[in-house]
Amino acid sequence: MENILEKDLSPDAGLTDHSIAKQLDTILGHRLFKGSPILCSFLRFIVAETLKGNARELKEYVIGVNALGKKLDFNPQTDAIVRIHAGRLRKLLAEYYSGPGAWDELLIELVKGSYVPIFRVRPLFQEQKPIIKPSGAHWRSSLTLAVLPFRNLCSDGSYQFFSDGLGEELTGLFSTFRDISVIAHHSARKYTKPEQDIKSIGRELGAHYLITGSVRRTKSEIRISVGLSETWDGTQVWAKSYRETLEEDGLFEVQDHITADIYSKLGGYYGFIIRDAIVSGRKRKQLSIQTFDAVLWNYYFHMDFSREAYLKTRGALEDSLRRDPHYATGMAFLSELYLDALTLGYPTVADPLKESYAMAKRAIRLDPECPHAHRSFAWASIYLKRKADAVQAMEQCLKLNPYSVSNSGAVGFGMACVGEYDRALDLLDSSVSLNPHSPWWFYLGYFLIYFHKKDFTKALVAAERITVLEVFFDPLTKAAARGKLGLLDPKAIDDLRLELSTFKVQLDDLKSNLESMILDRELIDDILDGLALSGVSQRPN
Repeated sequence: MENILEKDLSPDAGLTDHSIAKQLDTILGHRLFKGSPILCSFLRFIVAETLKGNARELKEYVIGVNALGKKLDFNPQTDAIVRIHAGRLRKLLAEYYSGPGAWDELLIELVKGSYVPIFRVRPLFQEQKPIIKPSGAHWRSSLTLAVLPFRNLCSDGSYQFFSDGLGEELTGLFSTFRDISVIAHHSARKYTKPEQDIKSIGRELGAHYLITGSVRRTKSEIRISVGLSETWDGTQVWAKSYRETLEEDGLFEVQDHITADIYSKLGGYYGFIIRDAIVSGRKRKQLSIQTFDAVLWNYYFHMDFSREAYLKTRGALEDSLRRDPHYATGMAFLSELYLDALTLGYPTVADPLKESYAMAKRAIRLDPECPHAHRSFAWASIYLKRKADAVQAMEQCLKLNPYSVSNSGAVGFGMACVGEYDRALDLLDSSVSLNPHSPWWFYLGYFLIYFHKKDFTKALVAAERITVLEVFFDPLTKAAARGKLGLLDPKAIDDLRLELSTFKVQLDDLKSNLESMILDRELIDDILDGLALSGVSQRPN
C-alpha cells in the first residue's frame, strides 16, 4: 500500500531535508513562536524525528518525555499535556500560515488525530502536469459516478461500520454537486469482490467513473486507500492513501476529514472528474458541437478562454436555452459568458450589461438554490459597479455550495475584483491548496491581491502561473510586475512587448477594459504604471 508520507517527501514533490529544515527555522524564528518555547520544542522534535525516519514512533509518551521534558514515569492516559499542546501547535501553525507565512513556499502541517507532521509544497509553486487521456476515451454528455463499497481488509471483520460509512458519506457529498449524477449507494453494494472488472461494473451501473477503496487496521493506525477509475477502459486516473492514528472516539472525525478531502480533489468544476472529461472533449473537437453538453463546453472555455472556445460555448449555451428556456444553470453560464466577452473583446450581444443582469436575475427566480445563478448575478453586479450586491451574491453562492473548492476559488477571484483582498486570499488559498489544477484566472486573483499589497515579488510569482494564449492578462501581469521590480531585462521586455502587440484592440483602451471588472481604480493605475515602467507601454494619463 502506498505510504502517503513517503510520497510527500519524494524529490519530485520539491521537498528535501534541507528545504524542510530551512522552513522550520523560518517558522520558529517568527515572533509567534518565539514566545512559546514549549511549542517550538514540540515542533522541532516531531519534524526532526520524521526526517530521521522515525515517524511511526511519534506517540504521546515519546513526545512527552523527549520534547516536553516529562519524567520517565509520564502516563499519557492520565496526563493530556501532549494532546493539549498538539492542539495549540495546530492553531499556531494555522495562524502563521494565514498571516506572516501566507506566501511561504513550503508548508509544515499537523493534522488532527496525528503527531506526524505533513510536508508539502504550496500548490501555487508546483509544476502542473496535465492529465492525458488515452485515445478512444468514452464520452457522455452527463457525467455519472458510483461509489463502490469500501473493502474491509481487517482480519477480524471489525470496522465494517467505518467502511460502509465512507461509501455512504461520499455518495451523499457528491449528490450535492449539480453537474454529476450519482448512482445510489445501495445500487452499488453488490460489487464487493475485488476481482470484478471495472469496465463491466461501469456498463451495468451506467457509470462513467467509479470510486473504489479499502480499509485496513493495524494496532495503532487505520489506513484507507481510495482510487478513481474511468470505466470505459478501466484506467485509474487518481489514487491516494490515508493513514490516521487509531482512536476509537475519533473515528468519525477521521471519516469526515477523509471524505471532505476526497470530495475536494475529485469534485468541483475543476476536480479530476471534470478535468478528465474536458481533456476527452478536446480530442473530439472535430465532432458536431451538439455532441457535447453545453455545460462542459462552459468548463472548457473557463480553462482555455480562447476565441474559438468562446464561440462554441456561446453557441452551445444559446442552443440549450432555445430547447429549454427554463434551464437556470445554462442561463447563469451564458450571463457570465456575455460579460467575459466584453472584457476580452470577443463578439457579444448588443447590450451585454443589461442582458447579463436580466438573465442572472431570471436564473435566480427559476432556481433560487442554484449557486451559478448567484455567481452570475455577482459578476453582473461587479460590471455595474454595485459592490454590496456583488459581495452579498458571492456569499450566498458559498452558502449554497460550501464543499466545492472551485466555487471557493471563483468567488475568491470575484472578491479580489471588488477589492475585498483578505477575504479573496482566504478563499483562493483554501481552493488552490486542495486542488492545484486550478484555472489561470485564480492566479489573476492572487496577482491583484499582491499588487494591491505592493508585494510585487509575489505578484510576479502569481503572474508566472497565468499561462493562457489568447488573453492579454498573460503578458500584461508579467510586464507590470517586472516593471515594479525593476527587472528590465532587454530580451524579456522585447518578448513581452511582442506578446502585448498581438492584443492591440485591447491595449488601445486597456484602462477601460480593466475598469470593467476591477473596482479598485488605484490598483488599476498602479498596474498601468508598472506596465509603463517595464517599457512596453506609455505611462497612463
